[in-house]
Amino acid sequence: MEVPYKLEVIALTTIIIKLGVSVFPYSGKNQPPKFGDYEAQRHWMEITVNLPIQDWYRNTTDNDLLYWGLDYPPLTAYHSYLTGLVAKQINQEYIKLHVSRGFENFDHQYFMRMSVLVSDCIFFVSALYFYIRNLKMSSKYKWVFFALCSHPGLTLIDYGHFQYNCVSLGLALWAFLFVSQGKNVLAAIAFSAALNFKQMELYHAIPIFFYLLASCQTRGSSLSAQLKKLAQIGVATVATFAIIWYPFLQIHDGLLQQVIVRIFPFQRGIFEDYVANFWCTLNVVVKIKRLLNPTSIASYSLILTALFSFPCGIHLYFKNTIHNLQLCLINVSLAFFLFSYHVHEKSILLVTLPVSIASPYFPLTAFWFLSVSHFSMLPLYAKDDLVIPAMAVLALYCLLAHSSLKLETPRSIAFKCLGGLSVIGSSVLALLFLTCPSPAAYPFFWTLLISLWSFAHFSIFFAYFLWLQFWAGAKSLKLKLQ
Repeated sequence: MEVPYKLEVIALTTIIIKLGVSVFPYSGKNQPPKFGDYEAQRHWMEITVNLPIQDWYRNTTDNDLLYWGLDYPPLTAYHSYLTGLVAKQINQEYIKLHVSRGFENFDHQYFMRMSVLVSDCIFFVSALYFYIRNLKMSSKYKWVFFALCSHPGLTLIDYGHFQYNCVSLGLALWAFLFVSQGKNVLAAIAFSAALNFKQMELYHAIPIFFYLLASCQTRGSSLSAQLKKLAQIGVATVATFAIIWYPFLQIHDGLLQQVIVRIFPFQRGIFEDYVANFWCTLNVVVKIKRLLNPTSIASYSLILTALFSFPCGIHLYFKNTIHNLQLCLINVSLAFFLFSYHVHEKSILLVTLPVSIASPYFPLTAFWFLSVSHFSMLPLYAKDDLVIPAMAVLALYCLLAHSSLKLETPRSIAFKCLGGLSVIGSSVLALLFLTCPSPAAYPFFWTLLISLWSFAHFSIFFAYFLWLQFWAGAKSLKLKLQ
């Protein structure tokens, strides 16, 4: 007998799991003087509530940009402002200018964690729920899809490490939901909002652009009708940007340029820490940071990213289907993660969203990718003392997504061997990282090996997804969860 309201039950279950993660430590807990991302988010509330908008992105006596200066687009600042106003009503000590630095008592931690939960439910969980509800899929498998999309990486970063990725990813998911319903103007508004919350949504911008452009040119429609559709999308996009940026456009003393400089920090380098991408891997053999200046590296990065991204977008333009959009989103976001400039290990979350969306067509492959993306951030979890919840959530995730393993059983011996090697290699590396100290001469030895191992996986996945888009074709995708 089928359990009623399965989707609602699994949604509630994943929220409970997320809340369980939130009782563990967060980035920079009890680690002065700069603490971590938890303090960065609190500090942005302090700055936006106490200072005029023209000083939010500027270095002043009251806003030291070297101490967690705002470096995301205005919608993040507005979110911090609104959350900060709520914090001020609860306890002014949370955001008192200067003196609240490093504030982290129990009540404040509870408030901050709840702010993530509320943001998650408003933006990501709601979008995921309505997207799955609208799918033409057997109800008995919709909960499996929800479990696949509620993967460990996003849970650990937002509810453990502490960020609000759920907002930008949720807005991007709303955009995809609207696209799937043919509501392209709403899709343009939602994606513009996502891009104005986190600039990393550029990972998804090329596929969205080409899909919306091609959607204006429907067969049999007149040129005037096509131009009308294009104008509607263009006006919606420009209007969304104009509304969000209006306060900064009013001030004509270099504020706009300052915001852009903060959002695109080229001075920070090609990658941060040990990230599982091409540049970090290349740097093991060729010390690119020593050989090339930042401008040259940025140019090479732009060229490589464009070479791998635009062919996918152009292919989508000529084969404009939802399935091809899903594959294009995966390939372009992976290209950005592997080759673009200044990539964080957490940026892999931007790839996990389209992989999750497409998971009904290759559930085992998606499960494998999402698990590897979780593994790739193990050094970050260890740094934040989040290893126990990371392992527990992965175990629960495996249980929730167990049906995907039955629905796509690999027949190829080579595939089975590759999968076994992946699991064994990742497990051994994780065990060595957690139990064996790195050699004195190479203090980040195990971290680097995890990065290289993850990069090898992402490269193989990239080749596979490119093959799906260009050679196998989106039509070859068969719904497994049905």
